[in-house]
Amino acid sequence: MILNFLRNIGRFIVGLFVRSGLCVFKFLAAVFLAVISTIGFVFSEIFGLFKALGRGIALVWRSFTESFRSRVQLSNELTRDIRKAKKEGGKVYRDSILKFIGSFFFGEDGVVYTAFNYILPIVCIAFTVGIISYGTGRKYGIAVDYNGKRIGIISAEADFARAEQDVLQRISYAEGKEAVDLSAEFSVCVMTDSDKVISASELADEMLEASDEELIEAYGIYIDGEFAGAVNDKKKVQQELDKALLDYKPDGIVKEVTYANKIEYTKGIYLLSSLRDEADAVRQLTSTKERKRVYIVQQGETTLDIIRKFGMKVDDFNKLNPKAEAGLIPGQLLNVTETERFLPIRYICETETLTFLDYETVEVETSALNVGIRAVLTKGERGEKVSNIEITYVDGIEQSRNVISSTITKAPVVETIGIGTYSAMPDDPQAVYFGSPMTGTGQMGWPLDGGWVSDAFISDRNHKGLDIAAPEGTEIYAAEEGQVVSAGWNSGGYGNVVMIEHPDGYATVYAHMILVYAVEGQYVTKGQLIGFVGNTGNSFGNHLHFEVRYQGICLDPAGFLNTMNMTRDMKKEDEIEG
Repeated sequence: MILNFLRNIGRFIVGLFVRSGLCVFKFLAAVFLAVISTIGFVFSEIFGLFKALGRGIALVWRSFTESFRSRVQLSNELTRDIRKAKKEGGKVYRDSILKFIGSFFFGEDGVVYTAFNYILPIVCIAFTVGIISYGTGRKYGIAVDYNGKRIGIISAEADFARAEQDVLQRISYAEGKEAVDLSAEFSVCVMTDSDKVISASELADEMLEASDEELIEAYGIYIDGEFAGAVNDKKKVQQELDKALLDYKPDGIVKEVTYANKIEYTKGIYLLSSLRDEADAVRQLTSTKERKRVYIVQQGETTLDIIRKFGMKVDDFNKLNPKAEAGLIPGQLLNVTETERFLPIRYICETETLTFLDYETVEVETSALNVGIRAVLTKGERGEKVSNIEITYVDGIEQSRNVISSTITKAPVVETIGIGTYSAMPDDPQAVYFGSPMTGTGQMGWPLDGGWVSDAFISDRNHKGLDIAAPEGTEIYAAEEGQVVSAGWNSGGYGNVVMIEHPDGYATVYAHMILVYAVEGQYVTKGQLIGFVGNTGNSFGNHLHFEVRYQGICLDPAGFLNTMNMTRDMKKEDEIEG
């Protein structure tokens, strides 16, 4: 019976594997057939595309060679007709030959007609290309006709607008001059090798010459593009202007002195009435006038600063501002006068300035201070920077500043403000030392979380430190940061003791602990837990024996502790907020 059961199980397992293998085979076969079908579809579409492309090419070829094939067919038919007519002879044969010649050359499918069909498009294309090449190879310009006369060729109508503006400036300078007709006609023209494109100023000369005005060839003076008159000798004018620059004596170390405006001389045709004597032109160009204005006092400015700024005389300034003698305040309005030149003078001074750099202030938490105490740990100091600058003035008034180089000669010192985090304090800071607060330097922190002084330094038994009474297990903290040089049992009467050497040469001792927490060689920070109050060694009652030593000499710890700013209420508030 068991054997039959095993056989049935075996048959079931074998059948299961067979059916699974058959399913897998069917699935793979289906995938293979799908891939083959996809590839066949893609290739059939590509073949159809090439087949359609071939039909298109064949159609184009047939259309292109239709006339030639017709010509060959006609030639064959005419050749057959001649052969038949040759057998008949006589007039029939001659008529066939004439028909052959006429049809071959001039028939509908003849040589002339066929050649015309092929050659005409090529000739048209060549003709079009030639026309385009001819047109693009030519130069075109805009011809200007003025008062019925062609006066020149320009490249754009904007040149005429500039020339027109130039003519108007030259005419408007002559007082009482009637307006000149400036209307002109434009036309596009093909330029020859002898033609020349003229500039706007040359066109202005031609327009004036074409008018009926009295003209003269001279040098036009232009200030920032504006016409200021014409002179015969530009050198005399320029020499006087250069002399005016040399005579100008600004304050400070001057690097460059120039006119603020752009001065140009343009040789051309000008109205005779616009011609000026060189001395008269110089007087106008170097003329000055005073203008009154209101000035707002800036922060830090003095009366002398403003007088120098506008180049005024002290008496003139006081007359305009009688109340200024009492002192200036920022935002105050003052009456001043400034000198305006027809040609303002620009000059650049190079100078060195000293500026101060503000220091930053940062706040840090520190156990060097008790909770609630803020104190300056490092006093901030302003830095200093020396800058080499160029100051640009126009007629003595500052216009801009350009820093050439800067050097920080003194770096600012960051001010550090400490926020106290040291929270250890006596039970009653105001009565901890026999009914009074401790008023030492505060260099060290109170070493216990609570307690009170039960025995002072150098008491009736030659005491070397302070005894601070507190319940057993009260936490003891390092009064100052330093390295633990001793931690453990002391057989000389201190019981469990910890000794810490501090970076400033001092050392502190904590004796009679019930348990030492610090480890010898450990570096501890101020306020770090080092042990717990006990009653070990030569001790009577739970307390901490606290010593301060310097080079082996015991000092009174009271001189290093300060409880004046400690309050239990402050500590309770901190605990509630925390």
